Amino acid sequence: MRKFLLLATLIAASWWYFIGSRTITEGHVVRFYQDLEAATLSRNSEQLCALLDEKFQTVGTVVIEGRRNTSTQDKEQTCEAYSQMYQNFALLGDKMGGMLQLDSSYTINSISIQSDNKSAIVDYTSSLDVAGTIMNIRSRSTDTLIRRNGKVLMLHSEGKGSISSGG
Repeated sequence: MRKFLLLATLIAASWWYFIGSRTITEGHVVRFYQDLEAATLSRNSEQLCALLDEKFQTVGTVVIEGRRNTSTQDKEQTCEAYSQMYQNFALLGDKMGGMLQLDSSYTINSISIQSDNKSAIVDYTSSLDVAGTIMNIRSRSTDTLIRRNGKVLMLHSEGKGSISSGG
């Protein structure tokens, strides 16, 4: 009986490790973006960083005042950029006499679960308004999400965005 129980436990653990904890669904994707927005609005760069896979890569083109800049970043660089952004928001808020209000919205335009159910390709649009019209960030990206050990992580993102002010 003990051997049977041990075997059943081993089979269940193997199934979880190799299949159950790596399968991704549309529900997982929706929850991921809810968590992303919550971390953004709470200014939690560590939580944002925890949503990225260790092999994360992003390629982005940003237009600021008519100038276009394309860059590639890994997880470490992206995490540093998150941290620096929120530090800058805090400094600007101090100069303005308080904490800057952040308003965020996003749309999941499409979700494509891959045939192996281990990754999803997501067309995603977002906006972040900082202190009303001081800074408006708009972006559209194609993100690759994976699920590892039961947690959804972003593996790759490629997108275009703009940063403007005044509306």
